[in-house]
Amino acid sequence: MRKRVLLPSPLIHPSGESILEDEVDVLRAAELGPDGVAEVLPTVHGIYNRADAATIAAAKSLEVAASGGSGVDFIDIAAATEHGVLVVNATGAQNVSVAEHAVGLLLALVKRIAISDRLLRSGAFPDRSEYRGDGWPLGFPRELHGRTLGVLGYGAIGREMARVCDAAFSMPVVAYDPFVDPATATGPAELVGSLDELLARAQVLSMHLPLSDETRGIIGAEQLARLPEGAYLLNMSRGGTVDEPALIEALRSRRLAGAGLDVFTEEPLAVDSPLRSLDNVVLTPHIGGWTAEALPRLSQTTALEILTALRGDRPQRLVNPDAWPAFQARRQA
Repeated sequence: MRKRVLLPSPLIHPSGESILEDEVDVLRAAELGPDGVAEVLPTVHGIYNRADAATIAAAKSLEVAASGGSGVDFIDIAAATEHGVLVVNATGAQNVSVAEHAVGLLLALVKRIAISDRLLRSGAFPDRSEYRGDGWPLGFPRELHGRTLGVLGYGAIGREMARVCDAAFSMPVVAYDPFVDPATATGPAELVGSLDELLARAQVLSMHLPLSDETRGIIGAEQLARLPEGAYLLNMSRGGTVDEPALIEALRSRRLAGAGLDVFTEEPLAVDSPLRSLDNVVLTPHIGGWTAEALPRLSQTTALEILTALRGDRPQRLVNPDAWPAFQARRQA
């Protein structure tokens, strides 16, 4: 009997669904409707995207819950682990795309590209002499060469960001990640022992970490104050990792030179958000990993991780390894 995988939302590229269909029955919530989903939920073995505690409890046959990216904040990890359900993601499939996007935001800030583009489109043509000191618009464009990059979260994306900035701009790189062993870490970064040390040295702070109870609001007013004056902040992880009101205040005061944000505490970003009116911010709508090259990789990686779990093998990208013994026991029962 073929196993069943429920897709509450479509995989982000059809190639992943094709991989699933070769081995399992794919059930699509859009075709079933709410009543149909409730009816089939106790019979599904895999679920893609959102799985809260109630969904996991109702899905009596569930073996694996999957995320189509690196973030898993929309899956209840504790509930999954308690029920012996494996949680997998597609970490590493979009590291190049996200790191390149972060560099793009940084260049748009430091080189005044974004604000200059807006000025020209408005009909202005600023005299270059106005790009000086602390004057309009935001002083001189700057060089990245030699500036210290601080990477918060040294996983696949953080390591790629470090590699690119080291190779392209000769930026010294420091990183902080309590889950990475300095003895086995790869890449050009010097791993430091505390967040405070990272912040004290980071002229550019680039954030690449998941949203969890431990990381929610990890960068607030106190942490922003520890950055060197004139630092830049990039957030490519989740909006909830940064205290947005504190960030807005640091940007308004110009203590923080600028921020490049691809993620926000609430998405879509509110029309009246102060971030929209700040001239030292570059904003994009959560598209860092959304490239023509990354989408097939994400979809295919997710599908393969689901199938690995459903075969009874240990997935390579297992988010909750504590669930593995209970998962094995369930399959042997």
